[in-house]
Amino acid sequence: MSFKIGELVTIVSSMNSNIHYKPPALVVGAYEGEPKIFLNNEKVNKRWLEEEDLSPGRVYDIFYRGEVEEAVCEEWLAPYHHQSRHASSCHKK
Repeated sequence: MSFKIGELVTIVSSMNSNIHYKPPALVVGAYEGEPKIFLNNEKVNKRWLEEEDLSPGRVYDIFYRGEVEEAVCEEWLAPYHHQSRHASSCHKK
């Protein structure tokens, strides 16, 4: 699934794909590259990518909890679906 800049996404748990972390994140960049889990240690990041058998592909920069997370792997994200409350339950006549 591809995401567009400006789209809201959720981060998916690495242990259980049914768990999505909140609050939602905002996609601020999209490009081809290597996913980054260790942002400040390229050597460790390369080793981790090899161990997890992850190769370069579509990655995203996201704005999450006040910070920009770089090169987030596409498979770690899911579309955000807002679950609104029914207004009728608040305004009974």
